[in-house]
Parts: sequence; structure tokens; C-alpha cells
Amino acid sequence: MRHHMKRHAAAASIVVAALLVMAGCERSADIYDMYVSLPRSGWRSDSLAVFRVDVADAECAYDLYIRVRNSDEYGYQNLWLFVDIVSPEGAVSRDTLDCVLAEYDGRWKGSGWGSLYDAEFPYRLNARFACPGTYRFRVCHGMRAEDIRGIHSIGLRVSPVLSSDR
Repeated sequence: MRHHMKRHAAAASIVVAALLVMAGCERSADIYDMYVSLPRSGWRSDSLAVFRVDVADAECAYDLYIRVRNSDEYGYQNLWLFVDIVSPEGAVSRDTLDCVLAEYDGRWKGSGWGSLYDAEFPYRLNARFACPGTYRFRVCHGMRAEDIRGIHSIGLRVSPVLSSDR
């Protein structure tokens, strides 16, 4: 009886492992979701928010989102960001992202509680990484003012693209 149960347990383990391999990019959990808090005194243009993302599956497509947590103290409608992606080999690519935080009438976008608001912006959708490894994302603001107040934190979310083609 024990030998029979061990054989079923081993077979079940193989089936589970095979299902995980076949699922590939169809998993729905984010591979990365993190915020970096910024100084309350203000975010200087030369200060970087840095994220390290481990990419195990370069065959999978990913959706990348930049997240912004701001307060009523932020004095602008938009937040311009420079985003550098540094590959495991050290190659750097830079993008500029315009995050519209408020409507024309001054109402903040995103969800909020009290005087804090969270907004998420598509950065790269259906993106692919060149190879597995650790990628660094460096984010700094590109506003004309050297020092901006009211941005509490910057986040990065990386999620596998759900695919029914695989």
C-alpha cells in the first residue's frame, strides 16, 4: 500500500510540474511590484528611484507600469519622468514618460484617500526582455524645477502578459 501511495504522489508531482511549465506566461501574478519612497523635503532631479527586477523567462511578454503616489502639495498637472532600463550586460535604454496626474479642472486622477493619490501609467506593454537576468530600472523626474514637492513615491509593476496563444 505504501509503495502504491508513493508512486501516486510521484506521478502527481510530475503532473503539477508539467502544468507549471506549460502555463508559461499564462500566470497572472506580477513578477515585480514595488514602491520607492521619496524625501518629504522634495524630489531632486538628480535623485534616482532604482528598481531591480529579476527576469527568469525572456520568452514571455510583460506589461510594465509606472506608479505615482502624490499629494495635494504637488503643484502641476503632469509629471515628466525619465526611465532608464539597464540590461544584465549593462546596455542602457532611456524613455521619457508623461504622467498626467490631474484633470484640467484640477481633480486628481487615480485612487485616493485623504490627500494622497495613487495613479498607474502604462510604460511598456507587451514588452520582451532580451535575455534572463537582473534588469535595473532608474527613474528620475524631468520637470523644469530642480526640486519638486508632493511626489511621495514612485513604483514599478511588471506583470506577465496573459496569453491564450501558447
